[in-house]
Amino acid sequence: MSDTSAHPDSGPESAHTSHREEAPSARKELWIRFLYMIAFWFLGNIAFSVAIFLGALQFVVILITGSKNEELRGFSRNLIQYVWECLAFVIFAREDKPFPLGRFPSVTSSD
Repeated sequence: MSDTSAHPDSGPESAHTSHREEAPSARKELWIRFLYMIAFWFLGNIAFSVAIFLGALQFVVILITGSKNEELRGFSRNLIQYVWECLAFVIFAREDKPFPLGRFPSVTSSD
C-alpha cells in the first residue's frame, strides 16, 4: 500500500489545488471570448441587415435591367459567408475570429 500523505504532490488535495490555479486563467479567457461573442453577434446582425437590403436592391436591378448584377451578387455571397462565420464563432462551432480580426471571406464558387 502507498501512503498518499507521504507525497505532498499526490492525492486529491493537490489535484484540486492545481485545478484552482488554472481556473482563473481559463475563466478570464472565457470572459474575453464572451466579449468577442457579443461584438461578433452585433457585427453579424449588421451584416445580415445589409445583406437583406442588398437582396432588395438586387431585386430592383433585375426588375430594371432584366439580369443580375454579378458584382452585387458576389459581394452579397461574401457578406453571407461573413454572417455565417460570426454565427459559427458565437455558437462555438469555430475558434477563428471573423473580420475585422480575421480575413474577410471570399466565396469563389460559381453557381
